[in-house]
Parts: sequence; structure tokens; C-alpha cells
Amino acid sequence: MLTKKQKTFNWILAVILLVLSIFFLFPVIWMLANSFKPDAAITADMNSIAAFIPPALNGNYFENYITILTDTNFLRYMLNTLGYAALLIVLGVIVNGLAGYALAKINFPFRDQWLLIIMMLLIVPTETVITIHFLIIAKAGLLNTVIGYVLPMIVNPFNIFLFRQVFVSLPDDVYEAAQLDFCSPVKYFFTMVLPMSKTVVATVSVFTFLGVWNDYLWPSLVFTSSDLLTAQIGLNSITSNDNTTMGQTLAVITLITIPVIIIYALFSKQIVEGVTSTGSKEG
Repeated sequence: MLTKKQKTFNWILAVILLVLSIFFLFPVIWMLANSFKPDAAITADMNSIAAFIPPALNGNYFENYITILTDTNFLRYMLNTLGYAALLIVLGVIVNGLAGYALAKINFPFRDQWLLIIMMLLIVPTETVITIHFLIIAKAGLLNTVIGYVLPMIVNPFNIFLFRQVFVSLPDDVYEAAQLDFCSPVKYFFTMVLPMSKTVVATVSVFTFLGVWNDYLWPSLVFTSSDLLTAQIGLNSITSNDNTTMGQTLAVITLITIPVIIIYALFSKQIVEGVTSTGSKEG
């Protein structure tokens, strides 16, 4: 039971964290409020508290958003990115999950050495190998294709490590019982292992989505067709256009930000559990 002193400390800490949260939310509130305003109103309210207050609801309230979604290809870019993310989540969970399961439960030659290599790859920045990826994709004739974009992003050392750390703790008794029913390792993985590891699957899925959603460099190298571009490239294209108003710029940034906020709000618990659970596994 908490003492009076501990309760007082917790209340003070909660108040401090609340104040800090509001402070860090100011830019988001400002962005959201001004995304509904014309440029003249944004300029007029710039140095007052009105900059954090949305305008009164009227017929032109969503004009900036309507302009972005109807007069540009940004909606298509967002749908493209969602499609790429969904594809990479499915492929990433399967491929990285199988690799993690093999490293955790299957005895094969040089298994520990492979695990060491994967752990070493965790410290290698993506930017250092992106040129190699580009040259391979270009040599294979896969530039400006979905396959060329997705292929180098499927295998992720961090995701393999996450899966491996969770799978190590799974009881072997379940697999031994499954073998008595003539269950193959692959069938066991899909029917038993993944359902028992929903937290790490959710964590990997969230990380994959955020990685695809926020990625700018790789799609800008692979894609040249406007029909295949992603949301981040669309954001850069729209905001760098001289005809784009400040209100429209804030509207498109808001549209980019909303999915990230929703994902974190819905899956923050799974992210924390998935990451923290990897630190206590042995194998």
C-alpha cells in the first residue's frame, strides 16, 4: 500500500507529465486548428491565442481538405501507401516470423552464428545498404514496380530478433503434442505459434506500418510513375508547390499525421508489451 508521501509524489509527477504533454501537443493543436483556416486568417491569428482555436463552422470549413483530396493525387498516394503497408505486414510477419522461429526452436548448423550476424545487422543503418538494394533492383529490371519496392523491405533483422525472443519462451510440450497428431513444423507455426504470439505480431505489424508510412528515401529511388508514389513523396510534392497555400499545407500534414496517431492510440499497449517482453527471454 502506498504511503501518503508516495501518493503525493505520484500526484505531483502526474501533474508535471500532464503539463509537459500539453506543452508538446501545442504544435499539433496549432496545426490542426489552422488547417481549417484560409491564409489570411492564419496570418491574422499568428501572434494570438486564436492561433490555437479552429474557425467557426461554415460552408468553407473543410475547403483546404477538399482541395487537397480532389485537386491533387494525394488520396491515391495514401491508398498506395496503405496497400504497400498491408502487403509488407503480411509478408513480413510470415518471413521474419519463420526466421525467428527457426532461430528459437530448430537446431541447425551455425544457428548461434546466424543469430549473431542478425544482431550485428541491427546496428547497420538502412542508408548504408540502400545503394546496394537499388543496384540489385535496377539490375533485375524491377525499378518502378511494386515488387521492386517491397522485396528489399520484407526481411528485417529487428523483427526477426523480436520474433525469436518471444518464440524462445514458448513451451516445447505443445509442439511435441502436435507432432503426435502429425502436424508439420510449418502448420504448427501458422496454427499454434502465431496465435500464441499475438502481442509480437501486433508489434511487428505496427512497426512495419509506421516504417512504410514514414518512408521517403526508398520509394523516391524506386518509383518514377505518379500512379505508384507514396504519401511522403506526395506530401513533399504538394508542400513544395508554389500554388499550395499555408492552410492546404497544414491540411496535408494533418492527413499524414492522423494515421500515426490512431495507430499509436490503438496499439500502444501492444507495442510496449512486445518490446519489453523481448528483454527477459533466454535461449
